[in-house]
Amino acid sequence: MYLKKHQRLVPPVTLIVALLTVFLLSCAAAWCESTLSAGDLQRLEAGEVLLDSDVQGSKLPLVQGKILIKSRPDAVWSIVVNPAEVAGKIQKHIKNFRFLRDTPQDSILDCQVEMASFLPRFNYVVESTYEPCKRIEFWRVGGALRDFRGYWLFEPRDHGSKTLVTYAMYLDPGFFVPQWIIRQGLKRELPGTLDGIRSRVVEVEVQANTAIVHRLGKAHS
Repeated sequence: MYLKKHQRLVPPVTLIVALLTVFLLSCAAAWCESTLSAGDLQRLEAGEVLLDSDVQGSKLPLVQGKILIKSRPDAVWSIVVNPAEVAGKIQKHIKNFRFLRDTPQDSILDCQVEMASFLPRFNYVVESTYEPCKRIEFWRVGGALRDFRGYWLFEPRDHGSKTLVTYAMYLDPGFFVPQWIIRQGLKRELPGTLDGIRSRVVEVEVQANTAIVHRLGKAHS
């Protein structure tokens, strides 16, 4: 998948809808820099997650979230594409995963999901393509659920010191659930996923800085 064995694309999987459904990652669209109003920028700078259920140019009823993370795109990317960071942590319902294909251009991932302890686990298979530090696209190719697809975008802001992350998704569970219920569920889950990524990026950077200070202290002692 990506450059190192421990940094592989975990297609952004997830999200629980209407008691039995999991939300995974979403639809296709052309990559371009987001156009944001002054008000949106102010809300993002304040730490809000912006949600949009009317994504222009999409033929599918996508739900989309945006968050501004005060770290470089490569730092954010390294968390999103690392299965050890995502599964069981940011997306706690993902219990196991294995790669069926893993190349620098694409991957196929088999994921095992647990919705609740009293429900049986199930699997889905997702294929992903990616442009490192810029874009991930993914879609269902097997397993549970009729259809899910989506994308992640990583846009540098403020001369690359910050990253605007966009996470969009569409889900069809394969049995009747009104789309408005699915979309409401996605709107509840998206902010938690994006906030979890932001928190983990900050945590990893703090750990790295602490390790550097520790090494410098030992070198001068």
